Amino acid sequence: MSYPEILFDCERMRRPYTGKWAFCKELATRLAAEAAKHQHSFGLYLPEVAEPFCPEVPHVEFKRYHKWIMPHDSNLKLFHSTTPLSRYYPKDGKVKIITTVHDLNYLHYELSKKEYDWHDKRTLNAIRRSDRIVTISEDARRDILEHYGDPGKPIDVIYNGLNTYSGSVQAPEKKPEGKFILSVCRITLSKNLQTLPALLEGNDYRLVIVGKDLKDGQLEQIFAEAKRYGVEDRLIYTGPVSEAEKYWYLQNCEAFLFPSLAEGFGLPVLEALQYGKPVFCSDRTSLPEIGQDLVYYFNHDFEPRAMQEEFRQGMEKSLREPLSMDIINKHLAKFSWEKAAEEYFNIYLKTL
Repeated sequence: MSYPEILFDCERMRRPYTGKWAFCKELATRLAAEAAKHQHSFGLYLPEVAEPFCPEVPHVEFKRYHKWIMPHDSNLKLFHSTTPLSRYYPKDGKVKIITTVHDLNYLHYELSKKEYDWHDKRTLNAIRRSDRIVTISEDARRDILEHYGDPGKPIDVIYNGLNTYSGSVQAPEKKPEGKFILSVCRITLSKNLQTLPALLEGNDYRLVIVGKDLKDGQLEQIFAEAKRYGVEDRLIYTGPVSEAEKYWYLQNCEAFLFPSLAEGFGLPVLEALQYGKPVFCSDRTSLPEIGQDLVYYFNHDFEPRAMQEEFRQGMEKSLREPLSMDIINKHLAKFSWEKAAEEYFNIYLKTL
């Protein structure tokens, strides 16, 4: 098949239901509509293992050998890489390249030297080969400038959209008895979840943690802390759940907790806010930018006694002065996939 004029990289969709998978699916669907409006041919660079979507849009199936030689096609004018970690780039120097850099999270928590160097080298190479960079937060843009210096090319900021769920909700198998507080994320050291069991001391809440365990020792730390505070009987780890169950947890929790050390965006914060839940998160990386004054922030060092008091005061305030849904919805309106697609396509046109 002949390539389209604009090719959108969905290589990361080989790992289903991750943040990058959702980013590709949501943005590509809206970009296809923008391309039709502007009468530009648009296609998806899609792994064969990915779940099919946008059947009306041409698909270019990538092969693993493309990391050494991606096929040339004179029709291709612009390639949008959706991660700086990809090895899949056009080798034709005439093709314009836009890269979305989601974060420089490896700067903000401890990694082995090998892991740090791998992320750092890939990101720098992507910045150098690109004609234009897009980040998903001002914080990520600032990290690029401070860590690498001015790359001599535009760096735009385009916020991700908020994924809204319109399906039915389903009570989960691990349904807590009584009131519960909630965290939803991948279970990995950067999420800092071992700080949360301390919040169960002095109350009768359950703590529900939802997400896939990436087996780097975080889950063991969480249970060890729960045992240290004598609250292990009120800690519930669910593992991965369906969307219907996830939104049941979001609708029924008393508060949402997200003490992450490093985020490129912070979508879970917005997902909880749309249900009017009090949200408690860290003051690290992009989270204050995304949550602004609608959420409560834990102390920077996550001192347990201070966190307990911050949580207690925040819960009391949220009962006494609940946030207006009008204020929440006005804030959430900033995060639209339609708006993101329009802004991306304007960058495509400028680059072409």
